[in-house]
Amino acid sequence: MASLPKEPPEDPKKLSFWMPGNYVRTVRRTDQSFQASNDLVACFLERAKVERQYAQQLSQWSTKWKTIVDSRPLYGSLMKAWQCFFTSTERLSALHSSISQSLVSEEGERIKTWQKETFPKKIFCGFKESHENKTSFSRAQKPWTKKIVKLEKAREAYHKVCQREQAAIDKEKQANDNPELSPEKKQKFTDAKVKLTEEKEKMRERYEKMLEDVTTYTPRYMEEMEAIFEQSQEEERKRISFLKQAFLSIHRHLDITNNESVKAVYSELHDTLMAISDQDDLKWWKNNHGPGMPTDWPKIQWGL
Repeated sequence: MASLPKEPPEDPKKLSFWMPGNYVRTVRRTDQSFQASNDLVACFLERAKVERQYAQQLSQWSTKWKTIVDSRPLYGSLMKAWQCFFTSTERLSALHSSISQSLVSEEGERIKTWQKETFPKKIFCGFKESHENKTSFSRAQKPWTKKIVKLEKAREAYHKVCQREQAAIDKEKQANDNPELSPEKKQKFTDAKVKLTEEKEKMRERYEKMLEDVTTYTPRYMEEMEAIFEQSQEEERKRISFLKQAFLSIHRHLDITNNESVKAVYSELHDTLMAISDQDDLKWWKNNHGPGMPTDWPKIQWGL
C-alpha cells in the first residue's frame, strides 16, 4: 500500500513568539501550571494512601505473627530477638501512618492554600493572570499585526504585478517576433507592458513603504511584548520556586533513611539480634528445664 504524502514541516519562524497570536502559549502556561499543581496534590494524596495502607499491613502482620510466636516454644534471647521484630514493626507502622497524615494535612493543604492565593479567578474569564496577560499581549500586538497585514497585502500585490509584467514582456516579444502583426498592434503590447511596469514601480514603492513602517515600529513592539512576557516569567518563577520547596518538603517526609526514629528502630533491633547468646539461653534452659533445676532430693524424713 502506497504511503500518504507527508505534510511539509511547518516553518519554525511562523511558530515564533513574535508572530501574531503565538503569545497564547505563554497565556496558557498559567492554566497549565494550575493543572500541574492539581496533579501534584492528587499524586501525593495517592502516595499518602499507599503509606497508610502499608502502615496497616505492617500492623496486621505484626499482630498476627506476634500471637503465633508467643505460643511457640522458643525462649531466652532468641525469643526476645524474634519479638523485637514485631516491636520494631509497630514503630515503623506508626511512622508510615504519620507520613501519610503529613502528606495530606501538611503538604496537600499547603499546596491548596497556595493555589487559592496564586491563581485568583476572574468571573467568566478563567484565571485573572491569564486574562490580563492575554489582554496585554493583544493590546501590544494589535498595531504591529495591522501593519503586518498591510505589508503582506502590499507584498502580494507587488508579486502579482511582477508576474503580470513578465507576462506582458513575453507577449510583447512574441508580437515583435510575429511579422504578420501590424506596427499598431505591436505598439498595443508595448503600451500594456509599459503600463504594468509603471504599476509595478508604484507597488514596489508602496511595498517598501509598508516594510519601512513595520521595521520602524518593530523595536517598540518588541519592547512592549517582552515587558509583558518578563512579567509572566516572574510569576512562573515564583510558582517553580514554590513547587521546588514543596517537592523538597515531601522528600523530607518520605526520606526515612535520614529519620532518627527509624535509625533507632533498626539500631535497637540490631543490638537485640547481636545479643542472642547460645550460652545464656542454654544455661537458662538448663536451670529451668534441665539438670540445673533445684530439686528436693529424697531424704529420710524423721517423724516427730
